[in-house]
Amino acid sequence: MLFYKTIYMLKRLIILCICCYITANCYSQNYVAEYHSTMGNACLLFNSSKWRYDVTGEGTIEYSSQETDVQNVLPSSSPKTINLFYFRSLDTNYYLDEEVIPDFSLQTKYVIKGKLIKPEWTVVSDSVKTIENYSCVMAKGFVRGRNYTVWFTPDIPVSAGPWKLWGLPGLIVEAQSDDKAVNFYMTSLKNTNEELTDPKVKSTITREEYKTRFNEAMSKIERRFRSEGTNDVDVKVSINNLPDKTLLE
Repeated sequence: MLFYKTIYMLKRLIILCICCYITANCYSQNYVAEYHSTMGNACLLFNSSKWRYDVTGEGTIEYSSQETDVQNVLPSSSPKTINLFYFRSLDTNYYLDEEVIPDFSLQTKYVIKGKLIKPEWTVVSDSVKTIENYSCVMAKGFVRGRNYTVWFTPDIPVSAGPWKLWGLPGLIVEAQSDDKAVNFYMTSLKNTNEELTDPKVKSTITREEYKTRFNEAMSKIERRFRSEGTNDVDVKVSINNLPDKTLLE
């Protein structure tokens, strides 16, 4: 009797180990999700421990003034294509955010490196809907200066999401800021053989250093106007809608 009981317990243990292995292996492989957003079209490459969000959008610098002849000294503000990436690693607990500086070219970029701080979310468990054939649950949270309502799917049990939105028990497939200025919508999802590695960057800066350089760039634009004899100019910057308001504080 003891022999059969031992065999039974071993079989259960083996089955449990196989199930755990299958579950872990399923979400350790890489997936790619495509998003459409106010920032532009984007691609999220992810697994259970890290993810990279690459977005291509357009940036402009907008100007306004009470002077009637101000347009004679303003540089061109035509849209320019901007490519940015945002990376998160749970294993090493750090992030990399590539951000652009508002100079006239809109091509000066810096990579901000910092320690991950998980956003705080309130899950609204009785609000559910289906998105792209995935069962989704609503959550609300305050992220980078804005209140967001997001939809995540427990069907894909990873904490990844578009841009800087993450930290829920499922992939974030849809998000919108309460002020309607920023939104993200997943349009496709599939597994991939593409390798996901930590980005190799030449140098990084802190958030505070980025803020300093941002303000310096703004001051340079203002000095340019003053040197042309245009003193009454309000400079308004629009770079992919600058969804991270905390970088401007």
